[in-house]
Amino acid sequence: MSEQENDALNINLNSRAVEKLIDYTASGIGSTASFVFSRMMARRDAEAKLIAAEGEAKAKIAEAKTQADTMRIISKAQADARSTIISSEAVVGGEVTFGDLVEQRIQFQEQKRQSNIESVVQQAALELEDKEVQDDEVDHDWTARFFNDVQDVSSEEMQQIWAKVLAGEVERSGSTSIKTIGILKNLDKGTADLFRKLCSICVSISPDGGIIMDARIPALGGDAGTNALQKYGLSFDNLNVLNEHDLIISDYNSSYDYKMSVGIPLPGQAPPLWLRFPFRFQGRSWVLVPIKQRWVDKEFRLSGVALAQSGRELSRVVEIQPMKEYLEDFKKFLGQNDLNMAESGIHLPHQFQVPPE
Repeated sequence: MSEQENDALNINLNSRAVEKLIDYTASGIGSTASFVFSRMMARRDAEAKLIAAEGEAKAKIAEAKTQADTMRIISKAQADARSTIISSEAVVGGEVTFGDLVEQRIQFQEQKRQSNIESVVQQAALELEDKEVQDDEVDHDWTARFFNDVQDVSSEEMQQIWAKVLAGEVERSGSTSIKTIGILKNLDKGTADLFRKLCSICVSISPDGGIIMDARIPALGGDAGTNALQKYGLSFDNLNVLNEHDLIISDYNSSYDYKMSVGIPLPGQAPPLWLRFPFRFQGRSWVLVPIKQRWVDKEFRLSGVALAQSGRELSRVVEIQPMKEYLEDFKKFLGQNDLNMAESGIHLPHQFQVPPE
């Protein structure tokens, strides 16, 4: 039993989040959505019976999983094509008609597409089960675009990204724009891997946990346009690829003031209070702490490669990878600016008092 199949046992199909996912799926693919979730229930029930009575459940599991694995469908078609070559006599004699070939091609294509949709919806359900969701209307234009595009995504790695996009939209409507769906559709695995590397060394700031005010890869005092980030796998050519996919802006040395992560004064407070906004890096929340005496609200600009709007949206669903070399270099860069980064226990803005000089 795969990890994903095992997790499917624990999906609560009656949770509010999954109920809303059902609404989104029905909006995108119509009444066949009920079939998708019925198959999920069948798998869950069959697996449960297997635990209690293995022999009886095996047949039900086999039935429930029929055509559920896209790669198995493709592999079988490839094997059949290699082993069964239609004779020229059969073609000339009319035993195989053009209509037969078209019907077989359409059946194979739709079979694969259905499997792709089921896989993504199930993974989205796993993402959503314990989440709080907003009580808003389904955007039918969004679901039409999403399911029209996701049906042709067969890569397991890319399906995981699409599932997180769907779950994020169910959780917070408007999280991913239709434009971004189009960009995601055109991402190949190589570009997706490159974007994952970019997001793994990205810092971002989002005061309310929703809208991202800024997201960028600091060039650590160098020029990203002349390969300052090459040692981290982001050469100038790599950046151009990401720019061509509208994931980053074309100015590789733009800047943003991160003094709010050090602290900004709150007027009219006695004793004086300061407000600090944590930034996100490597999936954790951090604040900046002065090493020496310095004005807490002094400007501190981070220069480097900024994510475009679609890049910001997709950065939420990318699984980041450890980048220890960049982390150490980032800390050294901050130290050169009389700052330390300290992990924050919360990701939302918080008040604090400046220690006396």
